This record gives sequence, structure tokens and C-alpha cells, in this order.
Amino acid sequence: MNRFRKYLTHMVAALACVVTLALASPARAGFTVKLHETGFADQTFNVTSGTINTVGPVTIGNYTVTVTASDSAPGIDETFGGALVSQNTFSVVANAPALADLQITVQDDTFISTPYGTGNPVTVQNSLSTTLITSGKVTANGFIIGNSTLTTTDIALNGPSLSGMVSNSITGSIAPLGSTFTLGNFADVHFTGTGKQQANFTVTTVAPVPEPATVVAALTGLPLGIGVWMRRRRQMA
Repeated sequence: MNRFRKYLTHMVAALACVVTLALASPARAGFTVKLHETGFADQTFNVTSGTINTVGPVTIGNYTVTVTASDSAPGIDETFGGALVSQNTFSVVANAPALADLQITVQDDTFISTPYGTGNPVTVQNSLSTTLITSGKVTANGFIIGNSTLTTTDIALNGPSLSGMVSNSITGSIAPLGSTFTLGNFADVHFTGTGKQQANFTVTTVAPVPEPATVVAALTGLPLGIGVWMRRRRQMA
């Protein structure tokens, strides 16, 4: 009986430890679309990784928004050769001068780290394109989060405009990586006109998979290997 009581005591203690660790572990959000306008409550939508999702039309503050978000999580997009997150904002409409900018953040924290090694170095490529900006400016950046955050500098397109595209990139370290990392992008819409204003745009962020270190090492040692081979050939001759 005493042995059973000791066993039960140990089991209860172990269970309490597991519960404590579970409560202490940060909850993973997955793939999300977040809308923000200062002065109004944020709206966050959980969407499905690895597919195309449409959020909206949604009204937040002075805006009506429709966003189509897609990504390649948990893996990579074969076409782009890396992890991908994209927001295709079909429309941001303000029927009157807005009190503050509209900000849209799209991100997924479930990308598998394995193809990226330690996370040192990594590259983030970000692009912004538009088919309509009636006035003002749309600004965007892309980011990746591992042990630290790497963010591209802001790129922007100005209205009035019916077309345009800009892009940039950044390379740095987010080591050490855990089992997963976060990739996402951010867009800020700032209208300056009066009356109904509208912006349609796409922000695409890609983290290309680095070249394998073994390939780099092999290429680095190639001249030496050829030299050894040539010396041996001469000796045999």
C-alpha cells in the first residue's frame, strides 16, 4: 500500500509538471491575417496554411477590406524555391477621409526550419505591385522571425496609379533556428484624397532555401582537387 501511495504521489507530481510546462509554452497562431486602424479594435483572422484564403469584405473603422492570403507552409513553394507568404488585397476602400492608416499583417509561424540549416545566413525577398491606388501611398515590408527578426526596408507605390511594382531583399542571420520559423509581410495604406478612395495591391514575401553547405564546400575545394588529379596523371605518365 505504501509503495502504491508513493507511486501515486510521483504520478501526480509528474502530471502537474507536464501541465505547468504546457501552460508555459507559447501558443502557436498558425496562419493569420490582422487588420489594424488606430482608434479601433484590431481584427485577426485565422486562415488555412498551404492554400488560398479570402477574408472579407470586412469593415474596420473607416475601411472596407477584402484580402486573399496564401502561403506554402509548412514547406516551400517549388516555383519560388523557398517559403512563401502573399497577400493579394483585392480592395481597400475608404468612403471618406480616414482617421488613420490601415495596416495589414499576414504571417505564418509554422514553416519547417529543416531546409534552412542553422538560419545563418538567410535571405528575405519582398515585392509590392498594384493595379490601382487612387491617392496617397501603399508601403510594405517582409520579415522572417527565428531567434531574431530580419525585416526588409520599406518599399512604396504612390497614387494616383493604375500599375507599378517594386521589390527588394535583405540577407542576415536569424540563428539559432528552432523547429519552425515565422514568415510574413506588412502593408500600410495611407490615402490623401477626399471622397471614395481605393487601393488594390499584392505583397509577396519569399525566403529562398540556401544552397547546401556541402555543395559550397565541394565547389570551394574543386581547384585543389583538380590540381592533385593532374599531378597524379603526370606522375603516372
